[in-house]
Amino acid sequence: MTPESEYQKIREEIRSEHALIANRLTWYVTSQSFLVSAFAISCGSGFTWHHWFPTLLLPLIALTTSVTIYPSILGALKTIHLWREKQSEFFALHPDISAAFDLKRPKWIVSQAMLFPAVVPLLFAAFWIVIYFAS
Repeated sequence: MTPESEYQKIREEIRSEHALIANRLTWYVTSQSFLVSAFAISCGSGFTWHHWFPTLLLPLIALTTSVTIYPSILGALKTIHLWREKQSEFFALHPDISAAFDLKRPKWIVSQAMLFPAVVPLLFAAFWIVIYFAS
């Protein structure tokens, strides 16, 4: 395998993991928005047919989705971190390719970019816990 094709493989894997996180977050945020809408509509319209629906069932479903999605997002973030380490090792072995493609970004930029996917499920989970106990 040539160094160029090896670098391309590493970049494709990182891109693939970013796509996985984006797809998972899109699905997750969309599902949460529907659940929040259902909660707001059922509480705001005086929905009394089943009083447990907005105060027990919706928060339970939302918390379940948060707990379900969180490990997969953390797994993808960890995989990206591993691939970035592999990329750094590759750059150390191939300084000519490193000079062309390494952006020399501070590490905090990468870690801050990965903060959003890690925090969003926790924020929604906290929201639903507050809704459950406040209702």
